[in-house]
Amino acid sequence: MSHDPLNANVAEPEMAASTLGERRAKAADFSLFFRKFLAKGRTISSAVPSSPSLVAGVLRPIDWSKPATIVELGAGTGPVTQEILENMRPHHRFVAVENDGDFCEVLRRRFPEANLLQCDATRVREPLAKLGIQKVDYVLSGLPTPSLPKRAAVRLWQWLRESLTPNGMFIQITVAPVLFKGFYHRLFDNVNYRMVWMNVPPGGVYYCSRPRQHLSRSA
Repeated sequence: MSHDPLNANVAEPEMAASTLGERRAKAADFSLFFRKFLAKGRTISSAVPSSPSLVAGVLRPIDWSKPATIVELGAGTGPVTQEILENMRPHHRFVAVENDGDFCEVLRRRFPEANLLQCDATRVREPLAKLGIQKVDYVLSGLPTPSLPKRAAVRLWQWLRESLTPNGMFIQITVAPVLFKGFYHRLFDNVNYRMVWMNVPPGGVYYCSRPRQHLSRSA
């Protein structure tokens, strides 16, 4: 194939502009996340958005060849949302959940095709029911779950216990590696952990299944 220098000259500025736009968007995401973290503390799980490596860890268990209902809790600025939208097929159903108004504004602008619920992620049962969703195969969480108030954590666990399919999975992002493994073992019969070093700060992912029928008093 012959090289067309005229077309190459046109394409190069377009690529440069695209790269510059992506860098500016990423910088804006970092700035927004950090400001939210400083302002809201325990309600924001991290000071920065999830890295591509952490996102890959979150989506690792999903078999995209099979039908599934996927719910993302605490979508933030959408790094996980973007990968789901790029990988999902007609046999998938996806809902992103975010309570923060500024994050929701970013998500709506960036992913107008996404099904977004702006609500408390621990009170998601009724909003999902209105969409006809009773059972969920994958719940992907960017919430600071161990830091949630006790009542909110219990609501979340009760919903997971009732809504996860028999082979369903709760997948939790963490930037406190291994620290909360005991916490998740008190909520689920089966808990696995994967370290993700290529993240700032180093993080990891919990893969939890089979919610316990009775919540441990120490959870």
